[in-house]
Formats: sequence, structure tokens, C-alpha cells
Amino acid sequence: MSRRTRWILLVLIVALVGGAVALVVVELPKLDDARNAVDAHWKPLRAPEQLPARYQKLNDAVTAFDAAGGAGRGVSKDLHAALTAWQRALRDGGEDAQVTAANALEAQGTRLVANTLGSERIKSVNAVTDSLGQYAATRPPAALVSAYNHAVDRYEDQRTGLLQRPIARLLGYDARPVLVMGAGF
Repeated sequence: MSRRTRWILLVLIVALVGGAVALVVVELPKLDDARNAVDAHWKPLRAPEQLPARYQKLNDAVTAFDAAGGAGRGVSKDLHAALTAWQRALRDGGEDAQVTAANALEAQGTRLVANTLGSERIKSVNAVTDSLGQYAATRPPAALVSAYNHAVDRYEDQRTGLLQRPIARLLGYDARPVLVMGAGF
């Protein structure tokens, strides 16, 4: 290999490394800002009067469901497991684990409503229908859910861009789930 070829290769390598470093320097603050926006929009949703209050009402509803004869059903077992996972995520998990646990609770809450409405015996028990009504009434404001989901969408756009994708993967900017609210009662 000639001396000129070596110099050309060296210049190309330096240019590639310099370009990669410049890309990281330019894109890293944007990724940080987008991820921080997601986290900031999640905090109001886990305020005591929002999702924790909603899931306390869901716990009350499944307790009433169990007392009305639904304790052996899969929906009850799965909902209790999801409530435990939510408490564990609040205590130990990050925002993404909390949203994942909230989505599982929303799905199980919808399932509980369907099971209640599908059983003439259980839906005739006032304690069950009243507690499900209270659960449905504690939905967080749609504006909070929408703001959070919009922040997730912006973060995903930032994270999955053609040039940003390798940086995001390399530096651990993982996907964040959107919050999907379950069906009401």
C-alpha cells in the first residue's frame, strides 16, 4: 500500500470518527430533552389523586367482585397480580415499568368490567357495580394522558431517526410505552 493511500485512509477514519462524535454531541441533548419530557409528563399521572387513586378504586372493585363470588375466576387472580406489579413498579421501578404496569391494570380493569357485565349474578350486586362506577369515575383528565402520550411520540420520533437510532441504542435510550386507558363502566 502506498504512503498516499495510507494517508487517505487515515483522513477518512479521522473524518468518520469526528463525524460520529459530532453527531453524538449534537443529538445527545435532544434525546435527553425528549426523554426528560416523557418523564415530566408522567409525574402528574402518578400523583396520588390520579392513577394511584384510580387503582385503589380498582382494588376495591375486585375485592367486591371476589366477595360476590368471583374470587376463583382468572380475572380476579390476574387483577390481583397486576395490582401487586403496580405497587412494586411504584416502589422500585422506573417510569417505563410504571407505565407498563398501569397498562396491565387498565387491561385487567376492562376485563373485570366485561366479566361483571357478563354475569347476571355478579352485576346484580350493588357493591360491585358501585365500586366499578367509582373506578370509572376516577379516570385521569384526558389532557394529562394525551400530553404524556404526545411526549412519548416526540421521544420516539427523536429516538428512531435515521442518524439518532444508533446513538439511542448505544447509549440506552429505550422505548417508552404510551398509556392506554381502559374501557369505562
